[in-house]
This record gives sequence, structure tokens and C-alpha cells, in this order.
Amino acid sequence: MFNQAQYAILGKTRNIKQILQFRLVSRRAKETVKLLLPKQIHNLQQLIDEQQNDIQIKIQSAQQAGNDQDQRQSLQAALDGIARINKAHIVELKSFARPPELVEKIINLTCFALDPTFKMQKDNWKECIKYLNQYNVIELLKTHDISSISEKQIQQLEQVKSISEQQAAAISLVASSILIYLKAVLELRQSQVYVNQHAIKELESKVKKEKQLIDELGKIINN
Repeated sequence: MFNQAQYAILGKTRNIKQILQFRLVSRRAKETVKLLLPKQIHNLQQLIDEQQNDIQIKIQSAQQAGNDQDQRQSLQAALDGIARINKAHIVELKSFARPPELVEKIINLTCFALDPTFKMQKDNWKECIKYLNQYNVIELLKTHDISSISEKQIQQLEQVKSISEQQAAAISLVASSILIYLKAVLELRQSQVYVNQHAIKELESKVKKEKQLIDELGKIINN
């Protein structure tokens, strides 16, 4: 059985899961937890208030930044370019035994942007070809949810900034079209409006879960 010192430690914790587990120990523990829960609800409400304040600040910041319409139009234009790539273009791309370094880099980045488990490395054309043979990359690009791209993937995509579209176009239509797409994705994902909107959605999701938890704790108190 828990002693008074352990009860005191429990009263100081903010770990709600630990508190709720403790109430299963005994009837006394259950009643003790009921006494502790109002403080936990108060802490949660304070957290919600802070997060809602952050949401309002980010909304104002997003409004001041304007909108990301230009970036979205660039992405749509890039997707239109992707749509003009046909099977013959892909066959031509895969015909490279040892492609120019620039082409390999673009396709490497493309595979990684679509699949975070894809291992990017130098002299990786064989793996790129395997991916191109296994998946319809063009269709994947056209339907890819760019909000699912992780920060780790975005960091790697930073490399496209140093690649010239003119150089890519002189070598491969496919590589050039995909490069334009990757640059558009990067620009949109890094726009202040997008960053704020994503942060707002995350905060709203947290607030919703915390409010649900408050309701659950209230039921425990009244049970």
C-alpha cells in the first residue's frame, strides 16, 4: 500500500496517466485521485488557454503575411508540366545506364520525397531504377499529399535550390519537369502562411484532445 510520502509525490505530478493508474490500487487510492483531478483539470485548462492564445497570434500573423496563392499557382503549373510527361519519357529516363549526376540527384530526391524510407546516397541509380519500375512515379507525384512530407524530407529537398532548371531541361524533360515540381513544393511548404496554417491545425488538434480529456476527468470525479 502507498504511504503518505508517495501520496504527496503523486499530488505533485502532472502525469495524468500515472494518476489514473494509481486509482486502481485501492478504494483509498481511487478517492485520493478524485481529490487530485480538479488540480489536473485546472492545469489542462491553463494549457488550453495558452494554446488558444497562440492560435490567435498565428492567425493574425497569417493574415498579415497575406496568402500563399502565388505558391499554390506555381505548384499547379508544375503539376500541369508533370501531366505532360508520358510513358515514352519515362522509358527514355530509365535507359540511362549512368545518367548525368544532375539527373540522378533529381530522381534521388523525387524518390525520397515520395517515400521517406528510400535510402538516398551517391551512385544510387540502380535503386532509383528499381523504384521507377515498381511505382508509377508520375501518378504518385500528381496525387501526393505535400502536407505528409516530413521536415527531414524538406531538409533534403533544400538541395533543389542549387539546381538550375535550364541545365536540367538541356538534359532531360522528365528531370526538368520534376525539378520544377520539387521547387514548387518546397516553396509552398516553406511559405510563412503554410507554416502558420500547419501550426494552427496542430494546436487545434491538441486543444480538442485536451478538452476531451477534461470531460473524461470530470466524469471520473462525479462517478
